[in-house]
Amino acid sequence: MPLDPYFQKLYLERRRDMVAEMRGIVTGFVTSALSKVVPWRRFAAFRALRESPAGTVGTKAAGTAVAGREASHDKTTAAAKSVSRAPKPALSPAEVAKRKTPAWKRRNAQKWDTKLFGRVGIEPPEVDITDYLVDVTGFPTVRVRVYRPLGTSPTDGPALPAVLAFFGGSFQLGSVEDTSVDAAFRSRTADAGVIHVAVDYALAPEHRYPTQVEQGYAALRWLIEKAEELGIDPERLALNGTSSGGNIAASVALLNRDRLGHPLRLQVLEVPVTDLTGKSIDMAPIREMRIPSFLARRELVQVAEAYLGDRSRASEPYASPARALTHRGLPPAVILTAEYDALRLDGEGYAMILRASGVAASAVRYLGATHEAAMYRKVVPLARRWHTDVVTALRTLHDPVDSPAL
Repeated sequence: MPLDPYFQKLYLERRRDMVAEMRGIVTGFVTSALSKVVPWRRFAAFRALRESPAGTVGTKAAGTAVAGREASHDKTTAAAKSVSRAPKPALSPAEVAKRKTPAWKRRNAQKWDTKLFGRVGIEPPEVDITDYLVDVTGFPTVRVRVYRPLGTSPTDGPALPAVLAFFGGSFQLGSVEDTSVDAAFRSRTADAGVIHVAVDYALAPEHRYPTQVEQGYAALRWLIEKAEELGIDPERLALNGTSSGGNIAASVALLNRDRLGHPLRLQVLEVPVTDLTGKSIDMAPIREMRIPSFLARRELVQVAEAYLGDRSRASEPYASPARALTHRGLPPAVILTAEYDALRLDGEGYAMILRASGVAASAVRYLGATHEAAMYRKVVPLARRWHTDVVTALRTLHDPVDSPAL
């Protein structure tokens, strides 16, 4: 099925950016090569000619002929033309270095997330929010944010179901403070009547695997231990994660089975990456969108390297849940994938693996959808259906404990 029209427009813009990026890589390579083989003065002249705006003088060495032509024009006109066509000032080495830091990338991504959500997201409802800090043995303390439906109380009324949730962001970006992340948890909390406990896990590359998984497992243990205090029914717990967060959620399900054995009712995994070895990557949708495959593959490999440090660890089951020796005893799974996503087989393959181990699992592929489709609820109908399907799955936590699995 063709891309949703809204995503088609975004894709064309993204493709132009990727082509420009590819040209930049080639130009940088050629420039670097020339600087090594061409005498410096001649190379400087070549670079000045290439970088100067058309019809203006870059340097004396580069612009003798151009200067002669400009002399025949009115000086005022030439000056105005030079100013209007002047390139943006080059970034200083310090500024370039700053823009490569994880902190700068996160701030920039957070600003972009807020701007984009303002165009494509639906304003979320009000809910009660409380932050807590959870100690993690051997790893950094982690913050969890508890979203509670308005009108409910941890001390008065029945205990509510809860879902331990993990945001996406290639293990390197994202936070419970991000506008789209916070809005999704608010909306799902209100619409499903289920408490969300969002884990603000540490980010790579400063904190690598298994930090995030251990933080998620510690948050699950904390949630179970504090269930009565939080007004949560410990027999009605689920896990949820998107993209890299889906990886962490699935890994926490494995850790819970192997260490704690607490009965979990459900895991909802959205466009998850479940195999960091890269063997499940599906380049067909990338080729169909005419995105340069080497750029897409390079980005996917970089994600694994940033998270793992040592990519040989990708075969470990808590890094790649699909690689676990057995999946028996895991909670039922609802898995959502997107047609135009290189990770679609990660999710669908994981559903098959779970079913082969006797775990109730379903996988739904949203036709015409991209990896980030779920946040576009204001402008794309399939995103609203995505939200409804997640809410429907979470509402099953209200069913009797002995009811059949999904």
